[in-house]
Amino acid sequence: MRSARTLALIGIAAVAAGAGVAAAGTVERRGALEPLHGKVSVSDDGVMVDRSFVPWDRVRRVETDGPEPALDRRLATAADLWRARSRVERGDFRLAEPLLERLFESTRGQSGVTRLVVAEGLLRCRLDRGANAAAVIPALETARLRRAGVRTVSYEGLRPVIDEATALCPQLAPAWIQSRALVKLERDLDGFDAAGDVILRRISECYHDAARHQLGQPPATREAPEATDHPGLALLRNVLDASAASSERREAVRKRLRRAIADDGGWREGWCRFALGVSLLHETGTGRRHRGLVELSHLPARFAGQLPYLAGLAVAWVEAVSRADGDTLTVAAMQQELARRFPNHPVRTATAPIRLPNAEGT
Repeated sequence: MRSARTLALIGIAAVAAGAGVAAAGTVERRGALEPLHGKVSVSDDGVMVDRSFVPWDRVRRVETDGPEPALDRRLATAADLWRARSRVERGDFRLAEPLLERLFESTRGQSGVTRLVVAEGLLRCRLDRGANAAAVIPALETARLRRAGVRTVSYEGLRPVIDEATALCPQLAPAWIQSRALVKLERDLDGFDAAGDVILRRISECYHDAARHQLGQPPATREAPEATDHPGLALLRNVLDASAASSERREAVRKRLRRAIADDGGWREGWCRFALGVSLLHETGTGRRHRGLVELSHLPARFAGQLPYLAGLAVAWVEAVSRADGDTLTVAAMQQELARRFPNHPVRTATAPIRLPNAEGT
């Protein structure tokens, strides 16, 4: 694993490689930091002052002795980036998201610290309002950049949103409600560019297959993937294959999920419990379907604080299955549970949000 010093040197070298010709100048930084004086060169990611790098979300003003044609545009972007990042860090997601949406489009194709600050900020905004389908592309971008060694001090005071061991966002289990956002996500994933990162490409393909399954579409046709023991891919494949068309295959995957539950705690167990519960609901036996409801009940009982979206979705699944079974008492109890504990969950306002398995278990 690369050391923090090595990553920092790589980042400085990348910035320097993309920077313009240096000229003498001054950089004023945000906050109480002193201005920097020296040879100044600018790039998409920030400003180099001699050997010191200042990312754009920390830059207030730049003065140089030589011409810098794109400086005004970059300083305007820097101001928007600073406002958006500051709002995310103080929890003002509603005002931050519109700025970050525009910046996400304008920084498309970049692979440095500016793109990371934008992608991670947008991810946090969309997670905050429960827009999980819209959060997947920013999550993939954030994971891609972090896997490439890009680092930022922004958001360091907040809880991490990407698990480095799996390259996954714990809040983004591949489970959604029927919505226009999910239709858009399926289209966006079809054209996602992993920039040569094979693991991220395959993770995006797993999400793509999950979205298509939720929409009632077959998996996309693509070449058979090469074998890998990457933990994020293994988890995604188990979650997806738990709802496979074959009953025998579902049973084999459920065995793997139970082993994973015994080995892993925290958010990974939550994902496995949800997948196990939905998988059992694909079966026709009353006993297995009841066990499926029990597995789903783990989510609101044990993971509501850690995985609020998935926990609320589990309650909605129990409600939908109970309605299909004519169990009006459980339906009423689940509706009260959603209103009391997950009042802002998007499943409460969606029309026909859950697509239950049919009688054949598919």
